[in-house]
Amino acid sequence: MEFPVLETERLILRQLTFNDTQDLFEYFSLDEVMEYYDLETFKTEEDSRHIIQHFNSEFEKGKGFRWALELKSSGKVIGTCGYHNWYREHFRAEIGYELNPKFWQQSYMKEAILPILTYGFETMRLHRVDAFIDPSNISSERLLTSLNFSKEGTLKDYFFEKGKFVDATIFGLINK
Repeated sequence: MEFPVLETERLILRQLTFNDTQDLFEYFSLDEVMEYYDLETFKTEEDSRHIIQHFNSEFEKGKGFRWALELKSSGKVIGTCGYHNWYREHFRAEIGYELNPKFWQQSYMKEAILPILTYGFETMRLHRVDAFIDPSNISSERLLTSLNFSKEGTLKDYFFEKGKFVDATIFGLINK
């Protein structure tokens, strides 16, 4: 299967390559980005290469898609977004994303997620998309709400991340 390329007004959504290593390291090395992420802050560019390899491996295994968010204007990758934990037999997957803070509050992630949701519902035949976020991640909650996800509840001590149990608020979007 060929990796799908999607396009928006300002972005090209495409498969990550090792050429994106520096762009990813630029923001994955920031504590403010990793605060709500299930990985430690990146220390070296090798960490970026590992995550690129992981995302692409998940695609090759048919477990999900992770798109690079490339600015049309410069070719710079400013974030990623995509599906993981794809359960074909249940017609559902989880969505995840992160963005370079230089581009926060400019609607880039909403612009990227809209065609990704369309791809999920129409091509992947998803019926449901889940999103798990940290309950204190207000920006992510606002984003999901603006995309018509419904807040379904908070799961206590749901994940074990960075040496401790953390709560997760689950959001869902049903294809109607």
